[in-house]
Amino acid sequence: MIEITKRLCVCWLITVSPLGWASCDFTDFPTMSEMKVSGLLNDAQYNSRPMTVRSFSANVSGEEVAGFYRRRWEDAFSESRFGPWQQIGTLADECFFTVQYGEAGGNAFGRLLISVVPSGESNAPLGQGVVKPSDGVVVSDLLTNDGPKEGRVTVISSEQTVSEVASFYQTEMTVDGWGLDQHFAERGGVVLVFRKGTDENNIVIMPAGDATQILVNEVEIN
Repeated sequence: MIEITKRLCVCWLITVSPLGWASCDFTDFPTMSEMKVSGLLNDAQYNSRPMTVRSFSANVSGEEVAGFYRRRWEDAFSESRFGPWQQIGTLADECFFTVQYGEAGGNAFGRLLISVVPSGESNAPLGQGVVKPSDGVVVSDLLTNDGPKEGRVTVISSEQTVSEVASFYQTEMTVDGWGLDQHFAERGGVVLVFRKGTDENNIVIMPAGDATQILVNEVEIN
């Protein structure tokens, strides 16, 4: 199931069409001459906030990458750790610029991210419309648009057991017209793959301490 989870999470990082928010773009994102930059994620919304991501590799150390951005952004930056990444970022007008970086074999690699400060509070709750258990809490919600494909990856937390959550999705998805294509369990978790015509919905259900974590990956073909 770990490999399936990794494969599904890769769907977060697909290349899609250009952003619709031209005021925040990579023309304003400084890069090192040593960086090889490529597109990774565009025209997306993460937790209702527009976002775009590019990947990079560079024949320099991670500390050299951080030093470059410390100099460019002078005193207007913050540094922190996010999962496996070290990160440094700055705020310019309504745009957040963030560099997440790591190092392997003396060479730096990572991601360049741009997100937008929300202009106002959204009336739509996070994860609106996603199928979730009655006690489910949406942790994150990512929507992407790739021409004929629309994608959505939602992470949900529930206090119900893995088996209870799996039973819930099998019932609810069937009622909604989805057919169960695959169902298997491994390492205490469950993977469900549903199909409806050309659309696909992958649901990974995993124990997470005293709770259950649910990853719902939807792909809709227009």
